[in-house]
Amino acid sequence: MKESGEFELRVPLAAFSQSHGHNDVLGSQYGGEEVRSFTGVKLGVPSTDGADNYLILQKALDEGKDLVLSPGEYPLAASLEVKYPNQVILGLGYATLKAPLNGSPCILVHPKVPGVRIAGIMLEASVLTGTIPSSSLLQWGMPDVDDVGDSKNPSLLSDVFCRVGGASYDRHVSTEVMIQLYSGNIYGDNLWLWRADHVKLHPGEEANFPHISPYYRQTVMGECQVRNGMKVYGQAVTMVGLFIEHTTEDQLIWEGDNGYAAFYQCELPYDVDQSYADKSFVGYRIGPDVKIHTARGIGIYSNFRDFDVNVATAISHPESDGIVMSNLFTVYLDNQGKINSVVNGKGPSAVSESDRGRPFRCSDNTCSDDIGS
Repeated sequence: MKESGEFELRVPLAAFSQSHGHNDVLGSQYGGEEVRSFTGVKLGVPSTDGADNYLILQKALDEGKDLVLSPGEYPLAASLEVKYPNQVILGLGYATLKAPLNGSPCILVHPKVPGVRIAGIMLEASVLTGTIPSSSLLQWGMPDVDDVGDSKNPSLLSDVFCRVGGASYDRHVSTEVMIQLYSGNIYGDNLWLWRADHVKLHPGEEANFPHISPYYRQTVMGECQVRNGMKVYGQAVTMVGLFIEHTTEDQLIWEGDNGYAAFYQCELPYDVDQSYADKSFVGYRIGPDVKIHTARGIGIYSNFRDFDVNVATAISHPESDGIVMSNLFTVYLDNQGKINSVVNGKGPSAVSESDRGRPFRCSDNTCSDDIGS
């Protein structure tokens, strides 16, 4: 706020380095800021009417304004579409956008629109009354448009959480994938993509696993369905602090080249049976056509509560000199089953008899049971 009492929107600018092969955004460093007058900002106030929320907020976006969303829940009748470079959608108090009922995303960023900033929001799945191909909670770009983005003006996803279930009594909420990134040069910082492992109890309902918690229902097979947490198709996408939990197929699929991930935490689903392993689902999958990818600090955990599930490996990637994976590990959390290897069939499993505080690690593409590696 200015001394005059007028509000301003302060937009941090990116800083850059050449640390791992392309013009990388340094999320931990400060590159200055752009100060924008609040005359170009729409302050959102939540309504229970999804049509009202959509019409009011989309009108502001179409006028080229930035959005600042006050705390609350915003059911949406249709996707909020970002069409102009450098627009900002900023949530206060983790303002929650609830997905349209037809399966379209809460937010759709159009291709070839660089410098967009989305931060501080929750995206929540709904009970779908219609289906569209590959439903999601956030879509950046389009599958039929080649958009490498702008390395000098990258886009940003920061402090964005997704949830499929948990906040609603209804266990039929669903989406195909939480986040789909078709455009390139996007930087992600602190993203938590969660398929609910527990949900609210209806009044008078008893917990199905009271020894775990008497206060919640533990999600079981067929509830709160979502196949994947994130799919990355864009080039030069960076993720720092990415957390994906409990989706029913591959947790993360990375198809775009020149990607970078650091500090990835993943829990495989609790409620699946051996068919999950038989279909070779993993916690981190790099697509077969990817030539260059770097990942550091990747942890995949197992807690197969309902069935004895034996997953072949936690991480799958093409065998290529351009794929650099370091500080990889698996952890056995509890219950049944195990992950039999860390990456591409290499490395022993973490099992109930092992010390969880000394998980098996792979460093610099070489597996070792020496925790100092």
